[in-house]
Amino acid sequence: MTVAADPRWASLRALIGRLASADQPDTFIADCVAALVTTLGASRGLVFLTDAAGATTTIHAAGKGRLLTASEQAEISRSVVRETWRRRAPVLWEPIDPSSGSMAVLGIVAALAAPLRPLLAGDDAAPRGVLYLDFRDAIAAAGAPELELVELSASLLAVVLDRDERLAQVSEDLRVQRRGDRGRISPPTLDELLRFPSLASLRGEVATAVASELPVLMLGESGTGKTLLARAIAEASRRTPLVRAMLGAADDLNTITSELFGHEKGSFSGAIAQRVGLVGFADGGSLILDEVLNLPMQAQQLLLDFSQFGTYRPLGHAAAEPLHSRVRLLAATNGDLDRAVTEQKFREDLYHRLAGIVLTLPPLRERRDEICELAEGFLRRLDPDRDWTLTVAARRRLMAPDLRWPGNLRQLELAMQRARDRALANDGEDVIEIDVRHLEGRDLAASRPAARSDDPAGGWAELELERERLDDRERHLLRRVLDKHKGVAARAAAELGIGRTSLVSRMRTLKINETS
Repeated sequence: MTVAADPRWASLRALIGRLASADQPDTFIADCVAALVTTLGASRGLVFLTDAAGATTTIHAAGKGRLLTASEQAEISRSVVRETWRRRAPVLWEPIDPSSGSMAVLGIVAALAAPLRPLLAGDDAAPRGVLYLDFRDAIAAAGAPELELVELSASLLAVVLDRDERLAQVSEDLRVQRRGDRGRISPPTLDELLRFPSLASLRGEVATAVASELPVLMLGESGTGKTLLARAIAEASRRTPLVRAMLGAADDLNTITSELFGHEKGSFSGAIAQRVGLVGFADGGSLILDEVLNLPMQAQQLLLDFSQFGTYRPLGHAAAEPLHSRVRLLAATNGDLDRAVTEQKFREDLYHRLAGIVLTLPPLRERRDEICELAEGFLRRLDPDRDWTLTVAARRRLMAPDLRWPGNLRQLELAMQRARDRALANDGEDVIEIDVRHLEGRDLAASRPAARSDDPAGGWAELELERERLDDRERHLLRRVLDKHKGVAARAAAELGIGRTSLVSRMRTLKINETS
């Protein structure tokens, strides 16, 4: 048989052809192992990532036409894997006495393994992992040509893993840089927040919070400014960096652990690069736990341990000693924590750990006399180079007693942003007044009493509000999944179970960048 006709090399050429278009490393790894198992007649093929101490994590394991179970993955020659990693060289193992030894018990008659060498590193550099195959059929061939094919395949896998790790590291660097971005409107200072009469009762406790190391628990309806107050307290107490954790977006414990505490490279399939968790980002500063009531019970236990000892373990952390982070916790929720504790949906011990100082913010409907001043404050922070004011008609409309403001400060802020944009679009660049005609009905519709069944306009306005809320939820979900997959829409669509074109269409509608 000529080299050109040898199916082993034809299989290698096919893998090389796929290398250029291998945008998903998991798929390429699976294809590579499947090709080797089929071409060489191997019984099992596995790919390991290996740390500096030689501890291994399986990232793919397959037999003939199927994935291996956990118990089957354990039935391999760990000694061959360790020897390959130690020698930094391919290993061909064949028993001297096929009837004795631990491998004979497993039915292994031969094994091949090759190191996954980091690119641009010398032969003595520690491998990033090992490609392993074994044979349990006495007539299977496992010699020097087969070992060479395994070594070349390991080089291809190293290329894909190295490329994906570099991309993941770039994504992580961008995530670190973006952490702390504040959006379009600069947040108010603590003095700006507390100068209103409605918040006079909080000033004493807030002063205590600024001077204290105790955790702070902020209660109040959605949109009342809990996160703004938490940020202002952290900055006034000089406990920065300030990091915000949006809790409740996932109920999977591993996902939550990775977000809060990070993960090590190789801790799960797809964990090509190390990820720093939010706790790590916040070391020496403050961590805002937004909507802490949404945390599932198992995650509450992890948070309790961290709040007590300041120690944590990223996913895949194998060292005996945990990591440490000195963080001040600022928790917030719009739910009824007392009721949740009574119904055993929230741990009472965690509640007491978080409630060192409790601050309750009033809803906007109870601050009706302050609405116009708040609105003008939003406009000044949004556009500090323009001296915005509200006309008498606009003031009267915003303070109307029929408005309920269920979205509180968040709803008022959005209404002012839209009013400003309409004023600039309709009245030109010299405009400095917000008039009632700039306050479109849908911005205030959510503040009206529930629409009657015979009130089509009110019903339509409520539907508009609901659509906005759903769009916000969808936007948050898509950004989270895209961030998980480093902005690759195809991977995000696969996880969501939708077509890529459908996902891209929604991203355009919601104004989400594919690389965000």
